[in-house]
Amino acid sequence: MKANLKILALAATIALTPLTAFEAELNFTSDGDNFSRATLPNGIKLLYNYDNTTSLSGLRILITGGILTENENISGITNLMTKLLLKGNDRMTADQIAARLEFLGAQVSADCYRDYSALSIVALSENLPEVMEIVNRSLLAPQFPEEELQKLKVEVEGLIKTENDNQTQSSSNLFWRTAYGNSGYGLPILGTVQAINRITASDIKSHYKKLIGGNNIIIAISTDLPEQRFGELVSILNDLPSQSTTVNLPEGNAPVSREGFLPFDRNQSFVFMGFPLPYPTKKELAIIGILNEIMGANVGSRLWYLRQKEQLAYSVYTQAIFGKFGAVFRAAIGTDTAKVQTALASLKRELSILYQEGITAPELADARVNLKNRMIYQIDRKGVRANFMALYEYLGYGYRLPGELIKEADKIRIDEVNDYIKAHLPPEKTYLSIVGKK
Repeated sequence: MKANLKILALAATIALTPLTAFEAELNFTSDGDNFSRATLPNGIKLLYNYDNTTSLSGLRILITGGILTENENISGITNLMTKLLLKGNDRMTADQIAARLEFLGAQVSADCYRDYSALSIVALSENLPEVMEIVNRSLLAPQFPEEELQKLKVEVEGLIKTENDNQTQSSSNLFWRTAYGNSGYGLPILGTVQAINRITASDIKSHYKKLIGGNNIIIAISTDLPEQRFGELVSILNDLPSQSTTVNLPEGNAPVSREGFLPFDRNQSFVFMGFPLPYPTKKELAIIGILNEIMGANVGSRLWYLRQKEQLAYSVYTQAIFGKFGAVFRAAIGTDTAKVQTALASLKRELSILYQEGITAPELADARVNLKNRMIYQIDRKGVRANFMALYEYLGYGYRLPGELIKEADKIRIDEVNDYIKAHLPPEKTYLSIVGKK
């Protein structure tokens, strides 16, 4: 009972605390089909989708940057900064924030990625105003308390050690470092233990000032609330500065080898083999998606043969990963250590066949269906939809990309796919990471 009284008292305090905000009505521009957009005076982009199928709202606040703003000396600082946003603001402590969000039944997470970091929110629409009061204050006036930083460092260092002990994740990180060197996309998202130990609360405050500005923020929502109500809920964020550091892809150390190897004394090994790609057009985005479906995204795809027939793998798949400054298409295989060389030869064989012979018309037809299903899934649930709305707007494709890509997939011709393969996927340009034994 005492705990509930404390939570109710805290809620009353928050509700009575005045906020200064941009008060003029925002001009939302309709993009059709219940989608619209607006911009706060300080440059924050607002992306809106009306969906009254449920009384839930999904919202994402995307902050440009991610590990692209880091170097080896401050590797992991963006992840620390993002998670500390919810660990205390000028009105609430970390425990108060956690307790109140739990009481409201809100799912709020803070995460870092290669290109950006984000706050993701799913809440009952009736509770969203109070949830946003908390999140807004955490963006406007985070405290980055020293005691919370120290607790977070311990947690993150544990996650780093867990990743380093996981062959799949270790091989993935090694692939990025092999392909991009020791900066930009080549850095690990969580950072390194050595760098994290050096990072101070003062460093994080400076990093916050560097990243948090209107030109670096996109807010997307899928909700049953009216668009002007959405504008009201985030209008206080107009108090953030309009300008912050423009994020560009830093120049990395040129890779000295196309192959990275990390020894693990185990009976299994994990391999990534693939291609860093230039920033794709929308059509090329659909082409890469189709290639992913054909090669390894589904049971029955080409690489599935390595597991089902050749029995080389306990895990095999492909990935298409897109960023602001490029993309990656790669194959993954986990295999017994005794079969590593055979598995490598088989991967190279399949990529060579793809390059030499291209894809077939039946494969294209099936891949179109699978790609469209994947896109539909991305816009099915409100929380997932808001996440992808913000992501695709940030990437430069526009926040309605899934729907557009569904249409684009039907237009792709087989010669366009095979021409792309010839231009961008020659086997001699693959990068390789092996964790385990050769």
